[in-house]
Amino acid sequence: MSEYLFELLLEEMPPADIEMILNTLETNLKDALEKARIDHGKIDVFSTPRRFGFLIHDIALTQRDATWTKKGPSEHVAFKDGKPTKALEGFLKSNNAQLSDIEISESEGGKYVFLKKFDQGMKTKEVLPQTLLTILNSFQFTRPMKWGNGEFSYTRPVHSMISIIDEEIVPFEFMGKNASNVTKSHRYLDREITVRFAGDYEKMMKEFMIIIKTDEREKMILDEIESCGLEVMKDDDLVHEISMITEYPQPVIGQFKTDYLTLPEPVLRTVLRHHQRTFITRKNGKVSKEFLAFQDGPASRAGNVKNGYEKVINARLSDAKFYQMEDLKYPLDHFNEKLADMTFQKNLGTLMDKVERIKEIALKIGTFLNFGDQELKIVERAAILSKSDLGTNMIYEFPELQGIMGSIYAKNEDPRVALALKEQYVPDGLEGEFPSDTIGAVIGIADRIDTVVANFAIGEIPSGSRDPYALRKKVFAILRILNNFEWDLDLKEIVSIVENILGKKVSMDNLTAFFKGRLDVILRENLNISQDVSKAVLELWNKPFRSALSAQAIEKSRKEAGFEDFIIAYTRVHNISKSHDSFEYHVDLFDDHEKKLFSAYVETKPKVEEALEHLNYEEAFEHLRSLKPSIDEYFDTVFVMSPREDLRLNRLGFLKNLDQLFLNFGDLSLLLKNESTRG
Repeated sequence: MSEYLFELLLEEMPPADIEMILNTLETNLKDALEKARIDHGKIDVFSTPRRFGFLIHDIALTQRDATWTKKGPSEHVAFKDGKPTKALEGFLKSNNAQLSDIEISESEGGKYVFLKKFDQGMKTKEVLPQTLLTILNSFQFTRPMKWGNGEFSYTRPVHSMISIIDEEIVPFEFMGKNASNVTKSHRYLDREITVRFAGDYEKMMKEFMIIIKTDEREKMILDEIESCGLEVMKDDDLVHEISMITEYPQPVIGQFKTDYLTLPEPVLRTVLRHHQRTFITRKNGKVSKEFLAFQDGPASRAGNVKNGYEKVINARLSDAKFYQMEDLKYPLDHFNEKLADMTFQKNLGTLMDKVERIKEIALKIGTFLNFGDQELKIVERAAILSKSDLGTNMIYEFPELQGIMGSIYAKNEDPRVALALKEQYVPDGLEGEFPSDTIGAVIGIADRIDTVVANFAIGEIPSGSRDPYALRKKVFAILRILNNFEWDLDLKEIVSIVENILGKKVSMDNLTAFFKGRLDVILRENLNISQDVSKAVLELWNKPFRSALSAQAIEKSRKEAGFEDFIIAYTRVHNISKSHDSFEYHVDLFDDHEKKLFSAYVETKPKVEEALEHLNYEEAFEHLRSLKPSIDEYFDTVFVMSPREDLRLNRLGFLKNLDQLFLNFGDLSLLLKNESTRG
């Protein structure tokens, strides 16, 4: 069997685009080949910063033959007086067929025209160009570039293409370039490479310092880390990042000045890891002055590259040390003076305004959580200092250290205040650890909910992929914190507090839908709740911890016998009373049959409410389930929609109260599997 090689050579691509290509190329390719009826074996997809492509093993040299049938108009529409009508002629023309290609067959109780055609497979090299075009145009790049006179647009300008089956070039044109069997070596070598045979490609590229597969480049990096003689801090993300920006990674060991080891470790990590993509090393349990970097190219260049790294890193650390010395001349709250001149967000005031709102919201939350006076004082102090470090020199230069530097600079504050300044920013949406202390958690909730409500109030609502202020992440974090700390807070109350502080109102319909969407994800993905159960408890969105407890209780109960029958019984209560808008009823209007359910309700209601008060949703749900026999008997013996208006309204009012008891768990009617039984 044959092998087909495709390579697209470009200018350096952004890592995000490389990731996207690697994640989608093989699937898209398999789908396109199947649609093109081209059989094949294993597909090897590859990408480097300057090229991507694939090698298809055991590719068939011709398409599979195909026979297909297409239904046309009915016989009486297709023919008139035995002659083809315009309808039939149009059908034949649109399918490039002749009258002799059709036959009349029975279908759906009538006779219809059917077109049967045999497509003989074409040569693969004749089909591939259109298939390739489909694949190459399927990618969604972050920021495509235009070149030429603007007629070309792709992730980066295209230089050349290889397109060969075995030794034969498969003609193909893309972005103004024609396919050949020639590509380029590593930039350092600057050589042309002629690939004579598709199967030799990977081996030839290695000879010219191109490692085409990401996992092999990662292994090269890991091997160098293991053998470099230094205690390198584990950093899988950085290993992957370097593999995505190099074609031939080679190690460079350097060191910065010993004086800078006095800087806080987070500062060293930011300069070395985030700004210069270098691996941090340790000695005797502390960060050492040696670092491990990687260059793209031969080891012979290591001397110059090492000097370059050391020059830049020493300069950045020198700046950091200067900024720290300047910042430490003042107490942390001194920098709040600058916040009054720093805009938080257009139409939402300054950062100082933001701090004042955080303080008020956080104190309210602390009060709801029954914090004592001393703890509330710590909350207030942490809120006042929550954004102080944004006014420091260090954060101006290294914004990644927000919160971290505030915590470091708060050395004279209560330790819980200092910890809260760092922990107010965790978790990061659906990812990351939780605050270890309640103070940072409260400040984090206050900060995030202020931002979310404020943006909704001014119409900055996320839509599609647009979410410039990361409001989705903020809601995820709020919900996760509440569930992690098992805090029974009502988000509607907190939203109302934020509205009053802002002096602005939000659309609760929009905000409710936004929170529900995030809560649904957390319930299903983080807590493994079934989709229908998640949908049912979303009615409790404003009390996220209760929604989780309710979902878990329902999941446990649904495994027991009789659950579906119980839900059917409840759904009858819900559906008949949901449009009734009054809870009023009078016991003296009940007949004996009604009194049986009423008695069961009166006995069960306090048990349910007591269990719910103690957050024991499993026990409360079992009490609810005990009502099933009484509900069934009620509907078997009582005609709710009585022609007597007083009886009808009285019965609906009572059932409305019963339904309300069930609604403490969400909309359980959504759990009914057989839709036809609703009504």
